[in-house]
Amino acid sequence: MHPTPEVTQHESTVAATTQASLSAGSRWRPTIISAPFGNYVQPKGCTATLGTFTSMARGGRVAQIVKTVRYYPRLKAWVNRIGLRNPGLGWVERKHADGKLDPTDKLISIHGFDETQWLDLLQRCADLKPLGVELNMSCPNVGDVSWPASLFLASAEVEQTQGVPVIVKLPPVRYADMVRAAIDAGLTRFHACNTLPVPAGGLSGAPLKPVALACISDLRHQYGDTIEITGGGGIREPKDIEDYRQAGADTFAIGTKVMNPLYLVSHGGLRELIDCASG
Repeated sequence: MHPTPEVTQHESTVAATTQASLSAGSRWRPTIISAPFGNYVQPKGCTATLGTFTSMARGGRVAQIVKTVRYYPRLKAWVNRIGLRNPGLGWVERKHADGKLDPTDKLISIHGFDETQWLDLLQRCADLKPLGVELNMSCPNVGDVSWPASLFLASAEVEQTQGVPVIVKLPPVRYADMVRAAIDAGLTRFHACNTLPVPAGGLSGAPLKPVALACISDLRHQYGDTIEITGGGGIREPKDIEDYRQAGADTFAIGTKVMNPLYLVSHGGLRELIDCASG
């Protein structure tokens, strides 16, 4: 159990109203494949995250990958400026309608560029009955981090009325206001954290790990067991899982490690991570 700090009366009320949704624990597996990698890599024993999907298709993905994705061996880091290029949530809806995709054992990540898009995506996604909906709040390649005031309240209503959990994927910095707004609305699930914003785009891999660990430790210190945290960033070996567990993460997201075509044909390289996360 994680230590629970002293809380105000308001915080106690919020905790009481949300504790029921946490008592049963996560519906997804301890090892999560982050978006967009979950579109392609879906190992047994993991939960894949599909996405990130926007309201409308955003073309040019392959061109942006070629132009912007770079690996820096000394840093063990990737940089990209793909900018959420994707086929749109309609692609998932069509695949589901044709019986070619079952979202009920997967998470779906979404991003809206305004209030109308966010609320539309949230409801359409919830109608697909996935394991959960991840709100990608902080992709550094698509502008400033902001959110409509109605989003978290609508997300909490989706949880309560449709039984679809909602996860808030946080930025690695300046996340405190977002977390407070989400908790005030009744949300309790967070993913820490997204890629680091740098001039060339979003930085992921080893340099993200200490930032994510600090974020998780901070959240756990502030909110104790009233929230559920998925930790991710730079996870490549079992020790990384243990570091995230020690910081306070409940589940573990793997991303850039599977940025390798070999994982399209074999998942053997993930077995130690899956076993460690499950243990």
